[in-house]
Amino acid sequence: MTNGFSSTKQHSPGINTGFYVTPTISSASIAVGFLFAIPNDDANRDPRTVTLEETNATSTADFHFGTNWILIYSDSIGISASTPPGRLTYVSQQYFSNTIAFRSYRLLVTSERGTENLVQYAEAHIIGYI
Repeated sequence: MTNGFSSTKQHSPGINTGFYVTPTISSASIAVGFLFAIPNDDANRDPRTVTLEETNATSTADFHFGTNWILIYSDSIGISASTPPGRLTYVSQQYFSNTIAFRSYRLLVTSERGTENLVQYAEAHIIGYI
C-alpha cells in the first residue's frame, strides 16, 4: 500500500468502461456526488469525464443491457483539461442534484486526458445517503 492507495483499477479499452454497484446497506440510496483518486502512473490515462446512472433493476442481465439506466450526471471528474493533477491524490469531490433513491449505480468513463488505449484510477467513491 502506498499513500493509502492499495491498488489501481485499469480498464482496457478505457473509454466507456467502468463498474456498477448495488449498496447493501439499504434497499435504495440517493447518490449526490462522487470522488476519484488518481494513481501513480501515466497522466494520459486519467479519466476526465464520466457518466453516473441509476436503476431499480434487480437482475444482473438488466444491468448489462443498459435499457433500465437513468442518467443523473455527465461531466468532469474534477480535474483540469490542461494541467494533470498530482499522482496519488484525490481530486475535488463532485456534487450534483438528485433526490430520488435507487437500488444500483453505474459509473462509466467517457473521456480521458490522453489517447491511451486504457484508463486508470486508484479509487472511485459514489457519495450518497439512505
